[in-house]
Amino acid sequence: MVLITCLSNVAAQVGVGRILGGNKFHYPVGQPELPAPEELRWRVALIEKALASLETEVKEPKTF
Repeated sequence: MVLITCLSNVAAQVGVGRILGGNKFHYPVGQPELPAPEELRWRVALIEKALASLETEVKEPKTF
């Protein structure tokens, strides 16, 4: 599991293994201030990074 959040310190405290830093609190997987095509590219890159982090073995919380 990968948790995408802007509160990575909280995620680590509760023991989430894979933590991926997102955008802001209200939009962790989006950037509504960007034009739609740029936001889509940003979202795709974020999800690709999350998928790549699944290949990493973790024994304690790790932020990607």
